[in-house]
Amino acid sequence: MRYALPGLLLGLLAFGSAAPAGAQTVQPSDTVPIADLLADPEPFHLKLLPLRGVVRNVRALEPYYQPSGAGCYGAYTFMLEDGTGSLHVSVLGICGTPIVKNPDVADGDRVLVTAQIHAAAIRGTARKSDGSPFPDPDPEGVYAVARIIARDQAVAEPAN
Repeated sequence: MRYALPGLLLGLLAFGSAAPAGAQTVQPSDTVPIADLLADPEPFHLKLLPLRGVVRNVRALEPYYQPSGAGCYGAYTFMLEDGTGSLHVSVLGICGTPIVKNPDVADGDRVLVTAQIHAAAIRGTARKSDGSPFPDPDPEGVYAVARIIARDQAVAEPAN
């Protein structure tokens, strides 16, 4: 089964590494409601933004390729829902080394995410191994590229 890969993934690779940004942590009190982001995404474009919510619709992606031809493996996407709205989040793969890696999140996980925000029209085109482009599910949308994902300890299930 093939999954849609937002065209922004390849464009992001041209701007730099998708590796996690070190030991930074997101504090639950610092997070931005998704509705605020979606209402006016322009001020957030290309900025790192702390978000929190519940993971939905996790989709592992087939490998994609950089313009240099290097394959990137282990990428996945998910929807992040916070009660005010939902946001498409991409997690970039590891490029250059073929690996098998499961997504770090599962449907229903409550997470804190530090993500780079991408408003509409600032994307490149990712390509499949046969050279055909991945379809873009929403060419006018707002996307996030996760840099750090952590379990949301503030909403942990109560002990019985």
